Amino acid sequence: MSHWTWEKPDPSRSGASGDLAKLFHNELAKEPGVFAAEPPSPQATSLAREAIQNAWDAALELRADITPPPDFEICFSFESARGDEKHRLVSNLGLSELADRLSSGVDRKGIGLGADLCLEQLKDDDAELPYLVIEEQGTTGMYGPWRGNMSKLYLGMVSVGYTRNQNGSGGSFGYGKAGMTRSSATRTVVAYTCFSERDDDPGVTRRLLGMTYWGQHELDGESFTGFARFGKQTAPDVVTPFENEEADEVAQSLGLKLRHPGVERKLGTTFLLIQPTADPNDLITAIERSWWPALSDHSLGFHAYVTKEGVRYYPRPRKDGVLRSFIRAYEVATSADVVTSSEKKVPLRKRGPFPKPGVLGMVSDIEGWSYAGSAQEQRIDHRSMVALIRRPRMVVEYLPVGRTPPFVRGAFVADDRVNDLLRSTEPKAHDAWQTKATDDHVDPEAVMLADRIQRSIRSHASRFRHALKPPERPPEKIELVHFDRLMSKLISGRGPGVISPPTEPRPVTIRLEDRRLVPEGNNSIRVKGSASFALSDHYDGDRARVEVAIRYRYVEDERAGEVGEIKVEGPEGFVKEEGRPGVFTGTLSRDSQSVFRYTTGPYRAEWSGRLYAEAMILEDIHQ
Repeated sequence: MSHWTWEKPDPSRSGASGDLAKLFHNELAKEPGVFAAEPPSPQATSLAREAIQNAWDAALELRADITPPPDFEICFSFESARGDEKHRLVSNLGLSELADRLSSGVDRKGIGLGADLCLEQLKDDDAELPYLVIEEQGTTGMYGPWRGNMSKLYLGMVSVGYTRNQNGSGGSFGYGKAGMTRSSATRTVVAYTCFSERDDDPGVTRRLLGMTYWGQHELDGESFTGFARFGKQTAPDVVTPFENEEADEVAQSLGLKLRHPGVERKLGTTFLLIQPTADPNDLITAIERSWWPALSDHSLGFHAYVTKEGVRYYPRPRKDGVLRSFIRAYEVATSADVVTSSEKKVPLRKRGPFPKPGVLGMVSDIEGWSYAGSAQEQRIDHRSMVALIRRPRMVVEYLPVGRTPPFVRGAFVADDRVNDLLRSTEPKAHDAWQTKATDDHVDPEAVMLADRIQRSIRSHASRFRHALKPPERPPEKIELVHFDRLMSKLISGRGPGVISPPTEPRPVTIRLEDRRLVPEGNNSIRVKGSASFALSDHYDGDRARVEVAIRYRYVEDERAGEVGEIKVEGPEGFVKEEGRPGVFTGTLSRDSQSVFRYTTGPYRAEWSGRLYAEAMILEDIHQ
């Protein structure tokens, strides 16, 4: 008997493809400013945001009914099955059926699967089978009778587009599963859930259901939607979840810990994902970046951690210097304490029909990151940013609010009275408060509120930045050191009247050529050109291994500002450095030019920019 039942298109009913991961296709995680340095993978980010958000919503719902409420915990356990354990998991979950289906001619790319899969390795006894267990505690579980759209398990695992979450929650049952399925290379997820008995669902407190989410495909002359269910087959092509003791038995056979409806801390859901695509270290970073407001507020009883090979790792956002500054801004916004001149608290004013929208806290570091003075900091695309936060205490977005120093960082904490309005403006990834109505389902007043909030944040950040700048010296106090020295020499008759700072002979000759502006439309332009490098006559040798860097910066306030987007094509023999845009290593010679061609990203025509081309000798090459 098959473990998996594949759904077929039914013309008498509405249909959908099982490739739910496409819901987040091309929606990359936003990593502005300093967050672009060593960001977590998109899979880790979507898993951290979606899995925790839906679980935390269920925990907040439970807290409304229980006093005192239990603490909320969610654990991501990265495991590997070997030997007999692997054989039991493969057999009890029917993974060989998935492998056989894939090898029967189903187009891997067409159904949304990547190249790195474990299915082909199931018969290799020496190959490990990695899996991820996500276990939440202190939540309601996915309750509701298995009929209509009344079951949270159905909404969370099967349906698409329903959004029956309670007011103020963060996630959406319609799309949260898409973020989770991206985190399984096989697109296979099992949910084992435990909840309190309810009047509309008598006698049931546990359910277990598995789903595989592939795209539409053909097999043996038949069509399939790509949805497959792992559960109790009650009739041909009808599969329902395992319930109560039967659910417990299946959960145990898959290696999952049992849950008990009589223990509040055992309520909740356990998810099993086959071959996780997220890296544990990336996941820790993603949790820290998205959930530091909840992690830092100890009164919430919010706990999240990752385990690997039995070792538990906790997110520590305060150990991250960047996040620590945002946490301080959050404390400024939520505290009544008097703050220093390097910090500012601004309650946003009530405007129009809306209540007071929230409080903005901002911080600076004049001796440090506000001016990004070190060479290492100058290579980072710094920006002033404000973390947008509402009731679930997840960072919705790091909103850029300034592109020139001094840089500031802030946290805007929305008032609970505008929480639902702001939530209604968020896209399915919950990573922005949209300021333009994209369809008829978005409340125009909510969009107007989001726009006013962000305009106010930018205005207050600009004023704060301006106040941090040192006052300009009056003209009579400006010291022209070189001019004074030159005039002194002229008056005394000592010297030629021209003073040039001593320069060292350059070992590399750099020529900037073919620079031209290309109209892009909508008052935007690009810059295209080339930069040629060769060893100069001052270099004692004919060949050398070098590092070449080509960057483009916008000119702001008569100084180099934000790093602009640029695409650089290196000549043959030069290798692009991973994680360092515009940087190549290779060999230069004296006899020939190495030509690099570049194209900037589009930017507004009224902006100014400057190309920086540099070369550094790494190693002499002797013949």
